[in-house]
Amino acid sequence: MRRRAMAMAALAASWGTIPLIVRGVDLAAEQLAAARLWLGALSVLGVLAIRGELRIRRGDPIRRVVLLGILLAVHWAAFFWSIKTTTVAVALVLVYLAPIAMATLAGPVLGEPLHPRSIIALITALAGVVLVARPGAGVTVEGVVAGLIAAVTFAALVLIGKPASQRLGGLKLAGMQMTVAALALTPWAIQAAPRLGEFWWQLGILGVALTGFGLFVYWALVSTLPVATVAILSYMEPASAVVWAAIFLGERGDVLTWLGVALVLLAGLGSTARQPVPTVG
Repeated sequence: MRRRAMAMAALAASWGTIPLIVRGVDLAAEQLAAARLWLGALSVLGVLAIRGELRIRRGDPIRRVVLLGILLAVHWAAFFWSIKTTTVAVALVLVYLAPIAMATLAGPVLGEPLHPRSIIALITALAGVVLVARPGAGVTVEGVVAGLIAAVTFAALVLIGKPASQRLGGLKLAGMQMTVAALALTPWAIQAAPRLGEFWWQLGILGVALTGFGLFVYWALVSTLPVATVAILSYMEPASAVVWAAIFLGERGDVLTWLGVALVLLAGLGSTARQPVPTVG
């Protein structure tokens, strides 16, 4: 399990580069999300077509996949709306309440026990994100509600998606889920279409690599890792964003910021301890 946990940590850290890419793309948040989903969906569907796995088989959990696609679209829309109507710091802290919820609910929903070590790691990681983001002024009711919706849908995605990933495999689930989410955001994709050529390389990295390939790897790992481990390692994304910003943007942060990063790394190391991986039917 340790190797899979390290792969999840690396994937989450790679997603920490997304804010850097977004800064260089002059598109509305909804248009950017739609373009990202369509590029990700098309890339994964292309791979599925080459492998001869594009068809839907009897027994595939289609209703669950449709629900996951809708949840993904709502999650990103709510997260972006929270960022637009409150501060990035507040939005991040609200959204990253989700790992606490998913780890806690993994017991009653999936039959996965929450070990004491995982509880300590989750609290440590959340404290680290609060130090990194440090929400202050700029809180709005609208932004908080949107952030909480983003958190709820984030937790639901993992709890509902894990059984589907075990039945379909990461590649097929990623392709089907992103297709549903992309279709839901098609109006914004149409708005963005005339300007996609201006940002072809940024959108290529964001859509094909970080979204298409990234979501495939994510579901492949979620299918084999305990939800508590996935929850803890999710905090690597906002923590790593600080590191990438320091390297590429010269945003050095302060002592409390780096203390927060250290706490998230410490929690991540604690989550890689060997634990039994329950199988969900």
